[in-house]
Amino acid sequence: MSYLISEEFARICNTVKILPISSDAVGDVSQYAFHCGEATEYETFLKQKALELEKIGVTRTFLILHNETNELIGYYSLAADTVRLTIDEKVDSDLESVNFMAFPALKLGKLAINKSLSENARRKGYGSFVLDIVNTYAYEMLENGVGCRFVTVDADIEYNPYTTEFYVKNGFIENQSRKKKGSDKTVSMRRDIFI
Repeated sequence: MSYLISEEFARICNTVKILPISSDAVGDVSQYAFHCGEATEYETFLKQKALELEKIGVTRTFLILHNETNELIGYYSLAADTVRLTIDEKVDSDLESVNFMAFPALKLGKLAINKSLSENARRKGYGSFVLDIVNTYAYEMLENGVGCRFVTVDADIEYNPYTTEFYVKNGFIENQSRKKKGSDKTVSMRRDIFI
């Protein structure tokens, strides 16, 4: 399920490039202006932790750069994951015949969009664009021989209580098995790539 219509997705595709943080074309990530409002931990992750975590195989971080201005629009980090489903969630996902409770997933560990973009680079839809790209990665995992059924995210509600609404409009639902163990800073969510 994509929140973006195909024309919006294509328009964003034509105005950005996506590069791994380790790419020579990126260079030193500290050269890019990036501001995430009160959520300074996203800036710290990008500038101080992302490259090191990539080097040791924990996450892969990708930068979204504007083609014309070369501004850093945002970034996202991915890792392998599993998601535990309740019996009711298995039924809802047509997985009740599967004997285990945890299912393979692709984890969206970080998603951050720059709040200080020029007028030329500013537009809505970048976050939804990233979610569609991540869904494509999950499908590619399947095509390349690795089981993957879901995209997962721990929606950060510490700085914006409406973050879960963004994920819901993009096809995510809350994980019931993690609801009782949840924190006041994140909400565990998933998107079924078969829907």
